[in-house]
Amino acid sequence: MTNRQQIQEIPGALRLTLEKAGADYGAVVRKVRWGDGPVLVCGAGDCGALSQAASYAFETFPGWPVVARPVEVFQTYALALLKQRSVLIIIAAAGEWPEAQELAATAKQRGCIVVVLTNSPESPLAKLADHVLLTRSEGGADSPAVTLCLHAALNFLAFEAARTLKRPEPQWGQVNEEFDQLPEKIEWLFTQLPAVVRSFGAEVARLRTLRVVGGGFYQFPSWWAARQLQSLASPQVAAVEASEFLGAHAQFGRAGEAVLLTSGSHSKIKKLLHRCAEQARANGARMLSLTDGNDRALVEGSDLGILVPPLLEAPASTLALFMLEWIAWEVLCAGKP
Repeated sequence: MTNRQQIQEIPGALRLTLEKAGADYGAVVRKVRWGDGPVLVCGAGDCGALSQAASYAFETFPGWPVVARPVEVFQTYALALLKQRSVLIIIAAAGEWPEAQELAATAKQRGCIVVVLTNSPESPLAKLADHVLLTRSEGGADSPAVTLCLHAALNFLAFEAARTLKRPEPQWGQVNEEFDQLPEKIEWLFTQLPAVVRSFGAEVARLRTLRVVGGGFYQFPSWWAARQLQSLASPQVAAVEASEFLGAHAQFGRAGEAVLLTSGSHSKIKKLLHRCAEQARANGARMLSLTDGNDRALVEGSDLGILVPPLLEAPASTLALFMLEWIAWEVLCAGKP
């Protein structure tokens, strides 16, 4: 589980990662022949869920179709997709995952282009890759800094692909600026909100059942938060994707339960999240939220919430991931005797 020092290390690791990304990722994007087929994205081990996060980024920014699977699932069901000049992106924190190495070797044999996003440039997996994209953080796949840097790097890679290969869009300058500002924003939050987050964590620690709900870019942060909280004795936690939450209205967000909604004013599915909030309130659940102050409908409908600076969807989702990691740590502290 996270400790305070690990959380404090996140801004520095993220700053180095984004500086490296700004210098190197565009060059890799130009070298790769992306072709007409889907981009294949596979996460290894604890990075498996990050492949789904990558799909939102690549479909949103460059507009490319994506097949996203954990490595083991791809090997079992999707090897037929490895065709000549297909692009395979493998996400692996340490690069020591045997199944990822096997998949990379198979892809190379079939003439695919293998891109590895990793924290370990000298790993066996990195040595198999045509191109290596590095993050700058220490620790294993369960380290909060590693996970957050990989998440930000994936979003930035997709953005860089669009900026490099597509026609310019008016908002791209703002997107790039907000990625650059992320470490500073996180440092600001860590200095300005400790009492708020501590109080929020203590409230979560008292809950018996919690559903963490997110969707789109916010789906992975919500899943990660539930994963971190599941290691604690209390509360009982599960992550629920927003559309699933609405579809199972009789099962989720009932009286005696609590719902934590993660969103932002720039989320493309914020109206879906608002409907989830309305459903939870109608069922008698306690409403918690993590969003920004411009998302007034969600703020006003929450019993308890944390407000962060408003950012565009991709950088905002990484900011939400940091906040949820911090909240999980405060829950752990609140539960200690």
